[in-house]
Amino acid sequence: MIVFKSTQDKVLAALQSVAGIVERRHTLPILANVLLRKTGSQVQLTTSDLEIQIRTTAELDGDSGNFATTLGARKLIDILRTMSGDQSVSLESSAGKLILKGGKSRFTLQSMPPEDFPLVQESASFGPVFSVPQKTLKSLLGQVSFSMAVHDIRYYLNGILFVAEGKQLSLVATDGHRLAFACATLDVEVPRQEVILPRKTVLEMQRLLSDAEGAIEMQFAGNQAKFSFGGMEFVTKLVEGKFPDYNRVIPKNHKNIVTLGRVPLLASLQRTAIMTSEKFKGV
Repeated sequence: MIVFKSTQDKVLAALQSVAGIVERRHTLPILANVLLRKTGSQVQLTTSDLEIQIRTTAELDGDSGNFATTLGARKLIDILRTMSGDQSVSLESSAGKLILKGGKSRFTLQSMPPEDFPLVQESASFGPVFSVPQKTLKSLLGQVSFSMAVHDIRYYLNGILFVAEGKQLSLVATDGHRLAFACATLDVEVPRQEVILPRKTVLEMQRLLSDAEGAIEMQFAGNQAKFSFGGMEFVTKLVEGKFPDYNRVIPKNHKNIVTLGRVPLLASLQRTAIMTSEKFKGV
């Protein structure tokens, strides 16, 4: 059976969209694999690290019928990268073996049973769905993500606080020394929901979100968040804990406000920063 037959760029794009969370070394070897589920000409690709699960569906022509397997995600990507973008590649199942073909190349790949792949158990009680443009959320994440803590013992700081209330979505991050806040307007009014997204989820979302048109739908549960965008479904565990009261930290009633040009200020900082030490980059 031909599991899929398409151009290298199409197969590689689908794989790369889900492979960001895959670790090369894991206590469960099957988590280094991608789960492939073929239904007709459509192939569903799923990856997981037990806390985050990413799924996408691609139209990759092949034989009719259903088929499922798991293959090493990084190995598959490494092989595909050696081929040109317009080259036709196919994955065939024959006599219990999986063979990837491209031009004159043949790769026999090791697989693991699809039923052994540990899918993330999705929450049964997600809150209401709300959405913002993808580029808006990508911009918000970019404005606050630099303030996330890294491996802080206060685990609730190793991520970003999402607060949805009324028609406003607010994102907050702090490492205890600096704090960043950004907000956007939602398309519908929602009851107050407050969750902390883990650092790995934030970095992966920044990689996957597009600057093009298109919305991202969000749903929050007690211990999970679900995002749907661009034909992808992203489910992640949340960080438990109480985020600091950021409203008390942000100063109010400033007496003096200075307006500066972004480009001249950036240029001045870049010139000054040359003379800072590696250990302490203060200006």
